[in-house]
Amino acid sequence: MLVRPPRERVLPVRAGERVRLRFVNRSLMWHPMHPHGHTFALTAGGIRKDAAIVLPNSTVEADFDADNLGLWMIHCHNVYHAEVGMMTNLGYVQA
Repeated sequence: MLVRPPRERVLPVRAGERVRLRFVNRSLMWHPMHPHGHTFALTAGGIRKDAAIVLPNSTVEADFDADNLGLWMIHCHNVYHAEVGMMTNLGYVQA
């Protein structure tokens, strides 16, 4: 059984579009951010990744191609951060 999150917790994307994620860290902790179902390229350059460290008081931007239909979680890989809400969902919508 698939349990759908509330609509306000889903970031909508369309198949085939190029999507930019912006991870903003306003805390004093490191956050390894991870979107499920996709790899991405940091806009600052480098190899494709499936997780990126967002340093304290910094921003990381990442681009990916929306090419894997479904409902996918994006979260901090520190489990205790995800458990307290540092996560959202990415969902494909019809064009």
